[in-house]
Amino acid sequence: MTQADQAQHRRFIIVGLPRSGTTYLMTLLNSHRLVTCSGELFNPYSVIETAEPNYDPDLRYKRDWGPRYFMRQFFERHEAGPWQRIGFKLMLGHNIRVLSQLPDLAQVRIIYVHRDNRLAQVASFLKAMQTKTWAQTRRSRAMTQKIVASPEEISHRWHEYATMDFLFAQWLGTLPNPSLTLEYCELFKPGFNARICGFLGIETDPDMNSPLIKQGSNRVLDRFATPGPIESYMRYLGRANWLEDELV
Repeated sequence: MTQADQAQHRRFIIVGLPRSGTTYLMTLLNSHRLVTCSGELFNPYSVIETAEPNYDPDLRYKRDWGPRYFMRQFFERHEAGPWQRIGFKLMLGHNIRVLSQLPDLAQVRIIYVHRDNRLAQVASFLKAMQTKTWAQTRRSRAMTQKIVASPEEISHRWHEYATMDFLFAQWLGTLPNPSLTLEYCELFKPGFNARICGFLGIETDPDMNSPLIKQGSNRVLDRFATPGPIESYMRYLGRANWLEDELV
């Protein structure tokens, strides 16, 4: 393995759509003493490398002009530190030039996260847009707010997300990169920490734990202000399983 391959071997990228579990996974991995995982480096509105987003327009312009160079600089800067594994989140739709470079970075590991319960995913997205709160470590009044949404709005976003996941999964299967595909519920099952560490090629850290808490009711239907039309629509489509507890 060349020196360049060895450097790539330390790198990973978490890929997914909003509200699929990418932030939970990022915080979980960040609790490992040998791992650092940054946020959405290519968020259109800011550079999220640390806990606080950087809204400097000059930084964003330089990033968007040379996204591949920006990514390489990010990895090289962190490789000078003590970390054995270095990663960041790449949300689908953020930057196509970064995504299209992945076939040329064959040693970089890709962790793809998706969410089978599309109603829960859309509900989580709408709640975050409503409260302007994307992740929480403690309970707040915003968590009790009900979501105002119609079956039509849910259908629109659900099919949009499903289409993007479908197309990305097909493309991911053509890449040479080591990859791991995870469904949201798998992140919370016993033994997951060992599984993700095994994929990254590091020992499990017994102190691994995400500080995030679930923002909505586990029973998805309870999250809506007017659940009746949504329940009728989902049952008519044969999606009654989306109405019940998501995590069991």
